[in-house]
Amino acid sequence: MDSTEYGGSRTNAVKGFAGRMGARACLTLVVCALSLFAVETAQAQEAQEPAPKTRTKATRKRAATTPGAKAATPGAKAATPGAKPPRTAKTRRGAKAQPPPTDVEPIPTDEPAAQPPALATEPPPAPLAPVAGPGPSVSDPLPVASPSPYDGPLTSDIPSNPPPAPALGAGAMLPSSQPRTADNVPDRAPFTEPTSDRALPPPSSLSGLDGPDLGGGDDLEQNINRALSEAVVTTASKRSQRISDVPLTVSWIPAEELEGTGQFSLCEAIQYFPGMECRRGSMRKAAVSARGLGSNYLSNRLLLLKDGRPLTDPWTGQFYADETTPLTNLKQVEVIRGPGSSLYGSNAFSGVINIIERQPADLIAKGQNVGADARILAGQDKTWRLQTNVAGRGGPVEALLGYYGFGSDGPQLFNNPQLNQTDTNEDSLVHQVNGKVRVGPLALDADFTDGNIGRPGGQNISTVGNCGRCHYTAQDNEHVQNLNAALQLDQQVTDHVRVFAQAYAFFKRRNVTLENEVTGALEDTLGKRSRLGGEARALFSLDKLSVTVGGDVKADQVNNQNILPGLTLDDTKQTILGGFVDAEYRITDRLVVGAGARYDNYQIPAKVWEAKTDQVSPRASVVFHAIPELLTLRTNYGRAFRAPTMAELAINQQMYAATLLGNPSLRAETLDTVEAAVDFWPLDRRVRLTGTGFYNRARNFINQELLFGSTSQFKNLGDARVAGFEAEAAAQVPSLNSSFDVAYQFLDAQALPVGGGSSYPLDYAPTHRVYLRGRTNIGKFAFVELYGLFVGARYDPGFVVDENAGTTTRVKLPSYITATARVGFNVHERVAVSLLGTNLFNAKYEESHGFPAPPLGVFTEVRLHY
Repeated sequence: MDSTEYGGSRTNAVKGFAGRMGARACLTLVVCALSLFAVETAQAQEAQEPAPKTRTKATRKRAATTPGAKAATPGAKAATPGAKPPRTAKTRRGAKAQPPPTDVEPIPTDEPAAQPPALATEPPPAPLAPVAGPGPSVSDPLPVASPSPYDGPLTSDIPSNPPPAPALGAGAMLPSSQPRTADNVPDRAPFTEPTSDRALPPPSSLSGLDGPDLGGGDDLEQNINRALSEAVVTTASKRSQRISDVPLTVSWIPAEELEGTGQFSLCEAIQYFPGMECRRGSMRKAAVSARGLGSNYLSNRLLLLKDGRPLTDPWTGQFYADETTPLTNLKQVEVIRGPGSSLYGSNAFSGVINIIERQPADLIAKGQNVGADARILAGQDKTWRLQTNVAGRGGPVEALLGYYGFGSDGPQLFNNPQLNQTDTNEDSLVHQVNGKVRVGPLALDADFTDGNIGRPGGQNISTVGNCGRCHYTAQDNEHVQNLNAALQLDQQVTDHVRVFAQAYAFFKRRNVTLENEVTGALEDTLGKRSRLGGEARALFSLDKLSVTVGGDVKADQVNNQNILPGLTLDDTKQTILGGFVDAEYRITDRLVVGAGARYDNYQIPAKVWEAKTDQVSPRASVVFHAIPELLTLRTNYGRAFRAPTMAELAINQQMYAATLLGNPSLRAETLDTVEAAVDFWPLDRRVRLTGTGFYNRARNFINQELLFGSTSQFKNLGDARVAGFEAEAAAQVPSLNSSFDVAYQFLDAQALPVGGGSSYPLDYAPTHRVYLRGRTNIGKFAFVELYGLFVGARYDPGFVVDENAGTTTRVKLPSYITATARVGFNVHERVAVSLLGTNLFNAKYEESHGFPAPPLGVFTEVRLHY
């Protein structure tokens, strides 16, 4: 569908992307060719596919003795789909269960009879060399959940083949059941193969994961209970933990659920998940925040990680959650709502987002050495997106190569018929190539992104705040190039000690072309940033005690022209040294206590940061399983900090008719948080109800203050307090083959001025937010997903200036409702098609003053899998 200019065809499609019609025709031919190839390949593989393996006797016995699980009759998996297998008598807890009859010869094992069985998986056709890395192999066992002797590192560090777990210590609680694989992504009714006899897609608040293959109604129910009981997350402590033992509020978002929102940037997609907020503004800026502790566009109070590595910009401290950070090759996203500085340092102020990418083993099917997938999207505003990944295995080496491309004219947000003005500056053209290689315990990841996006200033309004005075400027443009690379080593030293080390590099080149408001000339502003960093940590598991100890270093260098007088390029650099320890101790089977602390030392020139201070960030927590598998109480205290960014300290930027100044005397922001929560799992654990109350007290809050005219400066404007409550309800309904998730957030967020005075609402902290997500499968051939969001009234960081009266007025934005949906069809075993709709009600609203949200959008996507 072509963009229109008041009913006429739009002439300047994506800049630099000539031959659009020819490209679209080529894409069509590619889709057809790949579809025919996939059909022929699938038929050939089906003809040669070996008979499925039968579980060993030891595995069957383990499944039969799972406490609380319903035994399935042998052969149930071969029953007619939808028919329930006959029930068998339940085994009482503690009673010796008899193994089901089988005609398969048992495989000899050296395991003592009294030793608890290790995680059961079907043996692979041939032993594979251990492969360490960011993502576990789908055929490898999951690290035993806390308090096991093995506590794996961050999800990105979990080994593909962890050593066999030794016997649990006295008093340690063996989980009632264990998932089938090492992959945290559940056996959802997936996009490629929607089918009614597989596990339902757990809502993100349920933190689902893999479960066993299903064979009928009872197995479906058993799998859901198992998934809800044994979810494992790792971002909260840099080691694997059962979700029920994590004191913080953690959400686990499968990639397919994030992509189901139909959005093209992280900011737009993540706002549909509880506690998260997105604000897009003039000049294509995007800010993500959590629990009302919003961010301005030159700083961020939320930390973004990719496979455990920070993605924050060394100059602004911001992560660019726009089209220049593409959502590609995703596996899952883990989100912490609450302070994370005790492990991650600055910017982990109100939360942490960890983007976890797929590894080569995630694309390679069991018994195969090659795997690939591709996704092709097209829609209105001449929007297109192409993603493709190819992975292979040879001996101990696994590798992945991927490409991502995105282009769009974008919606015409600033059309003005009165001025005969047409917005032609919402275009995007982004390319990314990425690769991964894994050899034994070593892993190398790298990606390069080249993005070109239009940067409209906004409507013809006079506002002081985020971006100075925002005017529509048709020629403003931004060209960004990012290079990320990391080398990781993950090694099990002994049964109780594991070490992890990584070195990484980040380089960014950002050229912004701005139109001079006086002369009309286009002027380039070039900025370069670099970061060299590393981390090393050790994980100790001693019976009931798990400890993580480590340290990290980051060396940032910024080359930016817009700095305060008296500073040189040699001054805009800093080195940050950090050390941390985090421990968890299980006093009894029901009571888990935890504590940790981190120390950060900043080495930065005194004339850049005059008030430099080192920071100590402690935390403490208690988790009490009041009624096992039914009721859990958790509480935690944490301190976080955010050091002023180099932009807040040293910027001297004239943008259009406004000036923004840094302040070397800024003090670091600090945050003390107390949180208490209740998790309730009624109806045989098919439903999770969670209530969380929290109180945040922030000190030395940094924001812009208007000095005179259109000149503003960063200052510590005082303190802030945020009291809030979050309620979540998530359920899976096997009879409807559906899952639902609804969440509500209440915030009372107030700024407390320096020297007293009346408090006033924080910027962009709505009192009420409601999140709604649902998914249902239609037989074995289709599914429907719906995402809804209500955002209450809130204040914008900008001010409207009346230059005649000499007054400024805060902008209050009205509430809005928006929704997005996706309908998918499985046209073949390896080919699926989906239709995506965004802003279904075509709601007219603004996330930032003067920047309207995009209207209704419709897109179609084809996905191929080999």
